[in-house]
Amino acid sequence: MFAAGDLVAGKFRIDRVIGRGGMGLVVAATHIHLDQRVALKFLLPAVCSDQALVGRFLREARASAQLRGEHVCRVSDVGALDNGAPYIVMELLHGSDLASVLASGGPLPVQRAADFVLQACVGIAEAHALGIVHRDLKPANLFLTRRPDGSPLIKVLDFGIAKAGTGDVQLTRTQAVMGSPGYMSPEQMRSSRMADARSDIWAIGVILYQLASGTMPFEADTFTELVVRVTMDPPRLPIQGRDLPPGFDAVIRRCLEKDPMHRFQSVAELALALAPFLPSAASSSIEKITRILAPVAPPPVAPGNPWAKTTLGTAAGQVAEVRRPRRRLAIGAAAALLAGGTAIAVAMLGGGDRSGSAAARPTVDPSPPLVASPAPADAAEVAPPVAPPVAPPVAPPVAPPPEPPISVAPPEATASQTQAPAPAPAARAAATPTSPSPPGARAVRPTKPAARNANSATPPKPADPFATPD
Repeated sequence: MFAAGDLVAGKFRIDRVIGRGGMGLVVAATHIHLDQRVALKFLLPAVCSDQALVGRFLREARASAQLRGEHVCRVSDVGALDNGAPYIVMELLHGSDLASVLASGGPLPVQRAADFVLQACVGIAEAHALGIVHRDLKPANLFLTRRPDGSPLIKVLDFGIAKAGTGDVQLTRTQAVMGSPGYMSPEQMRSSRMADARSDIWAIGVILYQLASGTMPFEADTFTELVVRVTMDPPRLPIQGRDLPPGFDAVIRRCLEKDPMHRFQSVAELALALAPFLPSAASSSIEKITRILAPVAPPPVAPGNPWAKTTLGTAAGQVAEVRRPRRRLAIGAAAALLAGGTAIAVAMLGGGDRSGSAAARPTVDPSPPLVASPAPADAAEVAPPVAPPVAPPVAPPVAPPPEPPISVAPPEATASQTQAPAPAPAARAAATPTSPSPPGARAVRPTKPAARNANSATPPKPADPFATPD
């Protein structure tokens, strides 16, 4: 399809072929304008006529371009050749995939295998957070390279690209199956549309089993037999021939549960389960996975705002909880205020004696009553509380002095007196009315009582209207 030295898309010079898969071809190339080494991936001519595969290739390539973490092979561009064949521009990696590592060195120590899988989980978490499911995780798609400081770095390849394979359970050449059958979950074998993030967790469990033992948890000679074993038989656990730490088999067994609901529900849960088998420096990767997959916090609810809910049902329940206690308190407080105001009015209008002494007047507590604040939404149901009438200040009761001889001031003196200011309306209402004179008595103008001095201890006594002048 391509040879070294060919110019692609007017800017990429082909250097060499890296590998060929069931659907595409990967080559190393150089961007002639930037002098940058890149990797190009093309769809094979045999599948370019399938518009569904071409559309999926381009859509998933654009989605993969959103992944910017160090544990993902970065995608920098996507395009199409003159003949319509799509291609993806990726970073060029130096190293080898884990399938080659297993083939050359055999099983890995448990701590190293767990560390490699945890690094892969960081990249997978970033994809899952964006709704991207890999569907084809396997050792061949986990690439081992080095950081600038020389520490090992795992990068996940081929995100979201559906592949098909032939009868070989390690390849993807049959167009009836999406993914690599040896790493596919039972639900993915039934339908590729049923694959979700938990299907990737199944594949991680198979990879962890293979890295630690060098074998597969389900082995078969044909694809049909493999499907039966994956969907019906339990995995071959515990792993034989290896001195594995306690609990390591349990992590793999949970990844390989037939029912997706019984597996780890996220790679964050899986990362926490792998913590006992990881080097101490791996704790930062666990925290990173947890932060990536942390759910978005809901907006804060203002205190006392029962309507700050997202659904009508929950809002109605919240309103019922908040509103009813306040309604009962407001009704009780209003009834108490009404009864108290009525008693005060009756006492002020008809309860005083003729002497007008303060001892016969009701004592009113000047402190305001405690009133429960009514619910803001119930203004139409409960009337606002009315402030009780406030009585005028009352002087402390003092025993009346002995009555002096009855005398009536002459009219001249009465006329010459300075008229005292009219008492307040409340005082007039509380004053005792003057009784009419009996028949035959001489009409005498009553002397108006002098204004009460607030500082005087004894209130002035009014003139007796029944006395006759000497």
